[in-house]
Amino acid sequence: MEPSKLDLCSHGEIYIRVKDHIITKDGLGEEWGIIESALALLRTVYKDYECDPENGEGLILHGCGAMLMMGCPISIHWSVKHLNDQVILSNFIKIKSTSLETGIKRFPVDKIVLSNQLYNEQIVSFALKAKSFFNQSKKQISDEYDQEMYLKFWEEYDSLLNNLLQ
Repeated sequence: MEPSKLDLCSHGEIYIRVKDHIITKDGLGEEWGIIESALALLRTVYKDYECDPENGEGLILHGCGAMLMMGCPISIHWSVKHLNDQVILSNFIKIKSTSLETGIKRFPVDKIVLSNQLYNEQIVSFALKAKSFFNQSKKQISDEYDQEMYLKFWEEYDSLLNNLLQ
């Protein structure tokens, strides 16, 4: 899939498997906001994230909210808890439609425990690939508001990523 010059986001498929459960993969016809999801995941390296689809954005976003990362409930969520030198992932949920009543799929995974180092490496790898994918096309910014949001987005993204690369 090729990024659009007019769309300030990047959309594509993502492969996520948790133990024996495939949450999303190529060929399902699902399109995710790649760069927005990468930023959401970068944020979890520095702070916990509570899986709460009714009140918060997900970690893997549909992308229809543009770079503001808000709007569409179609998303994938899981909790991220930092404990000493470990990261605990739990509560895996996928919202497959705009209906929180009928579109929720819960995955029967108790929890996953990773070292901080392994978790950070996985997030950095995804964030670097997402940025490369995004940079495949030059973006055309139509107004000042979009320009300001674009700059703020990349300022945060690059700051979080660069801190992990040092």
